[in-house]
Amino acid sequence: MSVQAFITTLRQDSDAAQRRRAAEELIAANTVTTDIIAAFARGLSDSDKGVRDICAIGILRSPEQHLAEKAGAVAPLITHDDIEIRNLAGDVLLKLGAPAVDALLPYLKDAKEDNRKFACDIIGLSNNPASIPHVRALLTDTDDNVRCAAIEALGFLKASDLLGDIIGMYDDEAVKPYVIGAVGHIGGKHAQEFLLNALNEEDEFTQIAATDALAVCADEIGIAHKLLHSLPNASPDVQPVLLRTIYSIAFRLQAAIELPANLRPVAHQALMDDDRDTRIAGLLALGSAYEEEDVAALLYEIKSSNPDTQQHILSVTLNHSTPAMVRVFFERVFDALIESNLPITEFLGFLTALLAHAQSENAAIATQAVMHEYASATQEQRREILEFLLAVNREAALNLLSDELSSSEAHRIEDAQYFLSYFNIRELAPTEQ
Repeated sequence: MSVQAFITTLRQDSDAAQRRRAAEELIAANTVTTDIIAAFARGLSDSDKGVRDICAIGILRSPEQHLAEKAGAVAPLITHDDIEIRNLAGDVLLKLGAPAVDALLPYLKDAKEDNRKFACDIIGLSNNPASIPHVRALLTDTDDNVRCAAIEALGFLKASDLLGDIIGMYDDEAVKPYVIGAVGHIGGKHAQEFLLNALNEEDEFTQIAATDALAVCADEIGIAHKLLHSLPNASPDVQPVLLRTIYSIAFRLQAAIELPANLRPVAHQALMDDDRDTRIAGLLALGSAYEEEDVAALLYEIKSSNPDTQQHILSVTLNHSTPAMVRVFFERVFDALIESNLPITEFLGFLTALLAHAQSENAAIATQAVMHEYASATQEQRREILEFLLAVNREAALNLLSDELSSSEAHRIEDAQYFLSYFNIRELAPTEQ
């Protein structure tokens, strides 16, 4: 079939499979013409998702060619009634880059507010400063959603010259959260001062928005210390967000922030938050050594099944915490894993790597805790426990198996004999006979 025949099939064939094949053949033809661009653009609104996806690939192929023509062909689809098609068109336009902005500019003046907003949303993500004057015109749009989109877009575009205009809209309740967000993205000294003042608002949603914005733009550690000073007086809902921002700033600026001992409960609260970044902030806030009072919050994070934080918690627990804390932690950690239906394999693997460098007393407590789990574990878990013990303390493993072989319960003896064979343990061979 000729290229023109494939174009006709893509446009007109009633069989979706044939349209998909035609689109693939047009990509394989490795050429870009006005007719092919038009066919792919039309295919973005096809009733079949497979056709739409292939046509998106076709439009984006050979990115250095005919960009303006491609953008012009795709841009009208942002007015489509189907939100999936609109979103697909938006994704394609973003990948086409600067030419897409030119193609979208007319839609900033569209009669329908949804079209103005959607065009503005895409332009805001384009990283094209040339579009700033066009977006600015929408700050006075009659529609609240369009004004919000314009403010947000100007923030993403870092329109620093318009910071004053954006702050001037702060008293408009319909756009206030977007003003705060945009100010954070633009950044600078004036922006930081504005956001610090916004923290004094009584409304908690405003406080949270301003705190999140400072996490993005604060460029001096003094701001983190100011937030730390305000932490005790903040509401329980705001405190975890403040903590997250404090440690976000500290991390970005590679500075140390020590949480006062009386504020450790705030770190506990953060560790039990649904937001992963907030939990990490809570973990960092607890510092380089844990206390017995930290265990409940630490176990909550253990149960989140994040390998990085699990290893961090184990490392700090074994290397820098008191034996009393370690004992409380290991008395409860395996129950926490079981409650969350988490396998102990990975956890024991972390322990294996860490015990060689742990404080001797802490290592002994951890090893004893693992041995204590053996009796109530499943056969698979017992195998994993023995594998762990053989790696870190072979004598402890042999003593455990020896006790099992001396048991009066036949199933325990059978299991022990099986493990002697499985791990090829010769030291207890005479007992096996």
